Amino acid sequence: MRALAEEPPERLASLRVAESLLEIGKRHGTDKANPNRRLLRIYDLELSGRREEPVSLLEIGVLGGASLRTWRDYFPNGRIHGIDIKPAAAAHEGERTRVFIGSQSDPAFLSSVVAETGPLDVIIDDGSHLARDQVGSLLQLWPHVKPGGLYIVEETHTSYMSEYLMGWRHPGTTIEFLKDVADDVHATWHDKPVLIRDCLSLTFFQETCLLRKRSPDW
Repeated sequence: MRALAEEPPERLASLRVAESLLEIGKRHGTDKANPNRRLLRIYDLELSGRREEPVSLLEIGVLGGASLRTWRDYFPNGRIHGIDIKPAAAAHEGERTRVFIGSQSDPAFLSSVVAETGPLDVIIDDGSHLARDQVGSLLQLWPHVKPGGLYIVEETHTSYMSEYLMGWRHPGTTIEFLKDVADDVHATWHDKPVLIRDCLSLTFFQETCLLRKRSPDW
């Protein structure tokens, strides 16, 4: 069997379209493809119907760039954006891929990023994994998610870890905040404050939480 690199470009393109998100992730070596994790299987179920669309995706946390390349290949017509605090991450820019250098803790920086990207179909927070950043980024970036789009908070298990200044059912953890978003999903049935407006659904999986924004047909 020939290696992928030996395939003609047109054949390679068709092979990559047929690959699952998990297969692509394994090929690029992203830690999201670790066999003990289910992240890419979950995202594939949610996003497989949009693979040929010109999806605009933003991921907070670039690390070695493997995840950005995974998303680039999964969405062959998409635009992939990354955020990282380390200047070296800029080396992972490439075809249809842009990297912004700055901290998700900086509201002005996040505002400058979305001013350039425009509205986004998918936002993935794989950044600091600290509650103040996970919650702060969600609150700031949620208005920039397109109707019908997804906001994904990864590494939600850090809400139970003292290393991240959190713990089981401690007030102020990301998980406790997200539990409250369930009230926002039901906002038409109460008159209490709503922080995440137009949230159609809130879905918890191990290590990740997906928030879907309401679209006009809902």
